[in-house]
Amino acid sequence: MTKILVIEDEQAVRENITELLATEGYEIVAAENGHVGINWAWEHKPDLILCDVMMPELDGYEVLKLLREEPTTALMPFIFLSAKADKTHLRQGMELGADDYLTKPFSKKDLLGAIAARLKKQTALRQPEPSHDEHHGDRDNANIFVAEFLSLKSAQVTGRLSVTSASGQEWTFYLYSGRVLYASGGMHPIRRWQRLIVTHCPQISIDRLKLPTDLAGSAWEYQVLSLWLKQEQITSRQVTQIVRGSITEVLFDILQTGQVIKYQVQIENSSGLQLLLMDIEQALASAYQMWRNWQHANLTNVCPNQAPILKNPELLQRKTSPNTYRQLTTLLDGRRTLRDLAVLMKRQVLELSYTLSPYLQDDMVELTDIPDLAMPTAGEVALEPPVTPIALKPTIACIDDSPLVCEVMRNIITDAGYQFIDIQDPLRALAILLSQKPDMIFLDLIMPKLNGYEICTRIRKINAFRDTPIVIFSGNLIDRVRAMVVGASDCLDKPVQADAVVKLIHKHLSASERST
Repeated sequence: MTKILVIEDEQAVRENITELLATEGYEIVAAENGHVGINWAWEHKPDLILCDVMMPELDGYEVLKLLREEPTTALMPFIFLSAKADKTHLRQGMELGADDYLTKPFSKKDLLGAIAARLKKQTALRQPEPSHDEHHGDRDNANIFVAEFLSLKSAQVTGRLSVTSASGQEWTFYLYSGRVLYASGGMHPIRRWQRLIVTHCPQISIDRLKLPTDLAGSAWEYQVLSLWLKQEQITSRQVTQIVRGSITEVLFDILQTGQVIKYQVQIENSSGLQLLLMDIEQALASAYQMWRNWQHANLTNVCPNQAPILKNPELLQRKTSPNTYRQLTTLLDGRRTLRDLAVLMKRQVLELSYTLSPYLQDDMVELTDIPDLAMPTAGEVALEPPVTPIALKPTIACIDDSPLVCEVMRNIITDAGYQFIDIQDPLRALAILLSQKPDMIFLDLIMPKLNGYEICTRIRKINAFRDTPIVIFSGNLIDRVRAMVVGASDCLDKPVQADAVVKLIHKHLSASERST
């Protein structure tokens, strides 16, 4: 089902649009302001966005600008809704990358027509383009796979589809009545499953995970999810995120490989567990969008299942700043794939890979194959997750573009008994803060695109954060004075020291907030 995000601060208008589109068969999500809308779009990737222009705190233009700067949402169809009909506003929206502009009040026909036109164009963009380059044969193979995959929907197949590439990789799709239940296999099925658990189920401890002793062999990940759901260790929403994530990642890998040489369909009468049924066309559309974004970023030959490792550290040290060199030598140790690193750093794998691409092109960094992780050992699975008062502990956020600083702060803050959120992309800071509602914020001063002063000013404009303690990293007297002017509660010198950080936390969080 096509998913549309409606960002509109006027409740009556928002509800009218939601009701109208729902009756037309669309899946609708409504956001009452720009911050909530951006956060939802980044996380769930709707098929199209309708957004009001005039909204408090974060207007529609700023929403569009932030979405266009994020690679994973840069191509998302975006339609402005506005009561202003003059050409200046229309031109401003189009210059920022809007796909259409509807003037309020608009008719049902105009709204549905604009949506249909944008979705039709997006569908065309998702189709593989004819090519005559050296990869033409691979793309033909990918198209054959797509046709084979789609034929399972019309045939309403229940069973399994096994796919094998020329390099010997194997994937398996589990199907029920022409829809996808789950997908597994490939280079790193264990790494994939653990990444999805870490991302979507933070309450599950991967380090202490043991599998049930009575698993039936195939699709054991799916069986574990079913068990956890039955035991109420995870929610239905978390199951959906994990299953969809696995299906999309497997399809992406097949599209990138391109060299599919064998298909085998095994018909089965019983489907077994049915946690989620994903439409085959929807699954392919999601994977195709990811693959096209990957191609547009010139990453066609970069495999996210490979691990980056330093190839020429001496050249890297000469061509980068000391801070960048320290970060790269710490992270690029050849033990984690690009996908693993993206989860560790809480960044999109496309964004991370694009950031590393100049170092790959200059032979300072190279990609290497690494083995999959060991399968978790069989044993008892706790019927209930460990009972800890984590939800009652104050949450502290750190906004800093340096992964190294964030890791240091994470160790200090979690060792002191608090929950921790790291935000390394300043453009996403407001949306994440609004979603997570931390009790205290540490904020770097010098960052790309937005500096600490600008972020602090924007945070203070949001009612929920008017009294939230904000500590800015700065050792300069003039910077400290300016920080106080824009609303900072305190300042802290870099490099950070554990005792100084804890002292500031104790200073700004009351005894009642610190109790657990």
